[in-house]
Amino acid sequence: MRQIAPGGTPIQPRAGVFIRRVVPVLLSLPWLVIASCGDGRSAANTSQPLKQVSSEPNPESVIEQPVKSTGHVAEPSAKQGISDRKDPVVVIKGDDGQLDDANQATSKEPSQLQQGLPDLSLLQEPDFQRRAKLGHLVAKKRCILCHKIDGRGGVLQPPLIQVSVRRLERMKLFTNHLEMMRKEDPNRYEARKEQFLAIEKEPDLLRKMSQWLHGYLKQPTFDNAQAKMPLQVLKPEEVDQLASYVIQLSIEGLREGVKPLE
Repeated sequence: MRQIAPGGTPIQPRAGVFIRRVVPVLLSLPWLVIASCGDGRSAANTSQPLKQVSSEPNPESVIEQPVKSTGHVAEPSAKQGISDRKDPVVVIKGDDGQLDDANQATSKEPSQLQQGLPDLSLLQEPDFQRRAKLGHLVAKKRCILCHKIDGRGGVLQPPLIQVSVRRLERMKLFTNHLEMMRKEDPNRYEARKEQFLAIEKEPDLLRKMSQWLHGYLKQPTFDNAQAKMPLQVLKPEEVDQLASYVIQLSIEGLREGVKPLE
């Protein structure tokens, strides 16, 4: 049966079906668009797939882990840095904040061998250190007339620190000196042969120098007729003290880069 509009105009059945089915869909479209767009952030977040967060650490994202067994913590290296950036040196520190043994070796001053220094065990002996301090006073009283000491003194001879470095270098060639003296000055060699051989056999360079200085300070020409230093009247304890100071001064000169005399 056809339906009659209030004005008497009949309504077609197909138009009624279109209105009932299509119009509600058209009315709901704006709400669907608003729901899908939101405030703009939802669409941006859906442009890339979400990464699943794993409860287990990613080995590539972990730079360093504390070393629980030794109490050391490794500072991070630049694995996540800019590609053209150099990785920093990894420093291992202990619980006390001190450098690990492996890093201490690189952070220290150049080794004794690199500095060209001999065995320095003699300098660590308390008696030697005490004698060297007293020897400094003896040198300022007896040697300062000809040599500069601590930047002050005479200029007749080179500074005492330079003379001390030269003597340390010459002790390395003492065997050659003995051989020359035996050929060119046999009387001098035979007069103190036992003393010379004892000095030659001493393996420790600083102790070898100490023995030589004891002979030299008592008699400057004991192994060299051309020695320029005048005879010094020194007490036995002053000889010990001055010899220790000269040895200490030679090591200080090496560390400071003092060049020995030619």
